[in-house]
Amino acid sequence: MIEERIARLRRFLREHQADGVIIMQPENLRYFSAFTGGEGALVVSLDGAVLWTDSRYTEQAALQSGAWYDVKNHGGRLAQSIGQSVEDLGIQTAVYEMNFLTHSLYEAVSSCSACCFQGEELTGLRAVKEPYELTATRKASDIADRAFADLLPYIRPGVTEKKLAARLESNMLLAGSEEKSFTTIVASGKRSAMPHGTASVKTVQDGDFVTFDFGAVWGGYHSDMTRTVVVGKATEEQKNFYNMILEGQKLGIQTVKAGASCCEVDFVVRNYFSERYVSQYFTHALGHGTGLEIHEQPVLSPRATGTLQENMIVTVEPGLYIEGVFGVRIEDSVAVTAQGCEILTKTPKELMELA
Repeated sequence: MIEERIARLRRFLREHQADGVIIMQPENLRYFSAFTGGEGALVVSLDGAVLWTDSRYTEQAALQSGAWYDVKNHGGRLAQSIGQSVEDLGIQTAVYEMNFLTHSLYEAVSSCSACCFQGEELTGLRAVKEPYELTATRKASDIADRAFADLLPYIRPGVTEKKLAARLESNMLLAGSEEKSFTTIVASGKRSAMPHGTASVKTVQDGDFVTFDFGAVWGGYHSDMTRTVVVGKATEEQKNFYNMILEGQKLGIQTVKAGASCCEVDFVVRNYFSERYVSQYFTHALGHGTGLEIHEQPVLSPRATGTLQENMIVTVEPGLYIEGVFGVRIEDSVAVTAQGCEILTKTPKELMELA
């Protein structure tokens, strides 16, 4: 698995007229080396590879990555060590992670080497998932599904959003999650109109919409799901509003398949809302990839480029938010297939009225 990833990385370098790469983003480090320690840098050329870390992690790095990398201790001189490897490996043009490497570290590394430096985005190399990655995301999604099912009896008037978030996160940990995917969103009543309304001390009231956006992590891979429920009986207005979003979400899922344009998938749902004169309340992208990070390539948005490929994972999460009134979002994570997609998040989506 790692050998093929390194080979793919070297093909990327040749395609971009480079002969080396410096990798420091933790998720990229893990992906290309299997190393999970908290300090490290990879320097990979077309025919050599070095993993620099410090004394806290050298044994771990040797066990996790020693079959593919020459593991070395930088001894507190990381920038100089990276520059040394660039020179030792004869790298003339080194790619670096343009959205991660800090300016100060860039200056320190470049001062130690005479090569040219070229910023590139490497996360796209992780977009198409391997079988293990799909399995890990399925397991993370299953954990989140079970945790939410266990939470449902506790969603009632008088409980605070923070208590619901804490119980949901605890449920995920007890079910096998390594950590939460991101800061759990619990937003009720008028706060449900906040797309990223992280849990507050507000108490849930009878008649509230309550939006939950959360995820589990298994084997390093993140799940992502949003469900919106009603506490008590839903009004006809709430039912109609919810069902409109549900139909839009189902339409988005039906549009996902290998070969579909990322911006077109977004457009189909956005146009559905436009025809119902509510598109002004849909204020974010339709979806994003997940993996070792909660937000990865590809992105489903009006400005997105490229097409979906088989075994990519994306979320489909339309939402409408009326400030001062309420909001609803419904989100599934799906794996792209040749004919359509596999829905990874199994929690029912029909409106739940929690008495």
